Amino acid sequence: MEEYIAKSKNSKEILNSAQLLQSVEINALIMGETGVGKKSLAKYILPNVKIYKAKNLQQDISDNLISIQNESIIIDKIENLTNIDLVVNWINDNNIRIIATSLKSELNSKLNELFSITIELPPLKEREEDVKLLISKFSKEASSTLDLEPILPSKLMINLSNNAHSLRKSIYFSYLFETIGEDEILMFMENYMFANLKGENSYKDFSYLFEVPLLKAAKKRYKSQVQMAKHLGLNRITLRKKLDIHKGFLDD
Repeated sequence: MEEYIAKSKNSKEILNSAQLLQSVEINALIMGETGVGKKSLAKYILPNVKIYKAKNLQQDISDNLISIQNESIIIDKIENLTNIDLVVNWINDNNIRIIATSLKSELNSKLNELFSITIELPPLKEREEDVKLLISKFSKEASSTLDLEPILPSKLMINLSNNAHSLRKSIYFSYLFETIGEDEILMFMENYMFANLKGENSYKDFSYLFEVPLLKAAKKRYKSQVQMAKHLGLNRITLRKKLDIHKGFLDD
């Protein structure tokens, strides 16, 4: 069965609803932002059924390529349907039970009529306890997948950005970072700059790639601007100008 992490209070309530849906034959809609666990929850409710992208399902129905009756399916991103009558009629005519996911909170009224219950998943920033478990899960996953020793939580470069996709990516990057040195870093920078080199002011345009991480590291290590200026070899006026120029990157 698909794992669904539910440590925070609101997630536990959602899990209770999901467990109820495992035992009753009703349609349900799961809403929420990208990467908050909609598909994981759907697979927790219906662990052994086929998942259809909404547009692909619509095309298969239109082309008469799908023939199922009295079954359950998961429809991912149901808001992407364009021929709603076609899909709704197919669902009703063939007695199909659906669990659907959607990024949008407002759907066509004909779609809304399909669902007996709607579950809205909150963003990860509202689920602190869940995030801690996700970090642990993704760290173990990255260690196993990349065949690397587990690294300390304090060394993980966490990028939540409000969804699990960015969180997983940042943790994998943290593990890869442990294996790279200056040559690889310079190679990444070179490839990025080569792909984006354009215009007549490229030196200035790319200077932030050097200055921003250096300023952030110095800010983290030395705390005060006085100590930052001293260790970076800059006068305080120059430092303040650079901090102001890169303010958008430096404000956490």
